[in-house]
Amino acid sequence: QPPIHLAMPNHNWVTMNINQNTGLMNVWDNGNIWKRAMESKPEDGIFIDVGGWVGDTSIPSAAMGLDTYVFEPVRNNTNMIHFAISANECHVSEHLTVVNAMVGDKDSAHESVYVTSRADNAAASKAQAIKNVGVRAGDFEQPVEMVTLDSFFPPGTEVQNLKIDVQGFELQVLRGAHRILEENKERLHLRFEHDEGLVKAAGNDSTELFEFMKMIGYS
Repeated sequence: QPPIHLAMPNHNWVTMNINQNTGLMNVWDNGNIWKRAMESKPEDGIFIDVGGWVGDTSIPSAAMGLDTYVFEPVRNNTNMIHFAISANECHVSEHLTVVNAMVGDKDSAHESVYVTSRADNAAASKAQAIKNVGVRAGDFEQPVEMVTLDSFFPPGTEVQNLKIDVQGFELQVLRGAHRILEENKERLHLRFEHDEGLVKAAGNDSTELFEFMKMIGYS
């Protein structure tokens, strides 16, 4: 497990949850992040991280030599990823592509992301963004482009891992990745956050989400 450096926001909720012995965040599944990265082989395909925050999942993947694409709509978060890349060994930058865009079910140059002071909760709508953290001074909307994974990646792209953390917007991301999901059915490991309240805040329905996955052959 190679040492890595991350650039983190200067918020109390971050510093309070850093294990002073290991340097890892106590509130995330860091052990499994490294386990998945170390068990993956570069020749088995790329890793796609949708909703990458500051690169806490994508940078370990790139450090293990996996070609990794991280999509993050909040500009300041992508700035921190770029800063972290410069602080790590050069091979991290060789395997990590950072895309400042929201991922959804359409391609559009005129979308916006609602950014709270807890920028890890940024989302496609205010209702989603504030669901778990509330409204705070300094919240704002930021213009951003939306892309689909199917349009960003050409047909035949081999994907071994797809992680989605988008505050209830999972169904839109998955719909926009229909082709990728079908093409990589035998190799793809899919992981996404599921919060019923966030799904409803995004105007989605959990039943529809899981029915979509069953329809294309995932269980």
